Amino acid sequence: PSRASRVLAVWGSAGSGKTTLAINLGFEFATLGMRVLIIDADSYRPSVAAALGFTDQGPGITAALRLARSNRLSVEELERLTEEVQFDSHKLRILTGLNSPSRWAELDAPALTELLEFARSEFDMVVLDLASETELGLLTAASAVSRNTATNCLLEKADLALGVFGADPVGVNRFLWDCRNASIEFWPIANRMRSSVIGKNPARQLKDTIHRLARLEIKALVPDDQAAIDTSIASAKPLCLSSKNSKAREAIRALALDIMDHPGYD
Repeated sequence: PSRASRVLAVWGSAGSGKTTLAINLGFEFATLGMRVLIIDADSYRPSVAAALGFTDQGPGITAALRLARSNRLSVEELERLTEEVQFDSHKLRILTGLNSPSRWAELDAPALTELLEFARSEFDMVVLDLASETELGLLTAASAVSRNTATNCLLEKADLALGVFGADPVGVNRFLWDCRNASIEFWPIANRMRSSVIGKNPARQLKDTIHRLARLEIKALVPDDQAAIDTSIASAKPLCLSSKNSKAREAIRALALDIMDHPGYD
């Protein structure tokens, strides 16, 4: 594709479904002919590997960062450390996350920056799955790296960030709380929208509420489609393979197209 490479950060409130959205967006970009890399950079609960059914996720991001620190990261090494997923006539690569919760201190900003710049040179779209927390200064005596370094560093480096929240009263409350600590611009994305918890015309109510309380415009509303999501989880496949005609998949594909039409993506 004759498009400049771009980095998309998928961030959001806990329990919002951001990892599911990140994975499905990555696959949608691949179906549109883009060379895609999904990076699990969640320093708390990495789950991309589990969502895609990888039984042995390998060293993943920590090994890639170790090579980046020593300027030894190459195409061959990245291919060795990533999982390639082939489907139909398309493919994409997955760099899995931490294989131990205690290794979050290895997600330092210089190495992450080097990894990201290398990924830009090899892929058309890099999708980052990030942790929810952005609070600064969470340190331990054993490391000078903040627990939230990965999220803050990669949000700053991304070309576009999505802020995902659950489309229900609890999800909206969490999102409004998280927005107070967010120092970056992002597209608000309402996930799992349903009238049973919002009421009549949930799209309008959500848009009005977020605009009134946070002065933000919702960029996309993904409808609740639990049957399709359950099928996706059970089969460890994205919606484009497990429930390609579902309403949730249609909304995510439309979002992928909107992202590609965003200024700077042409």
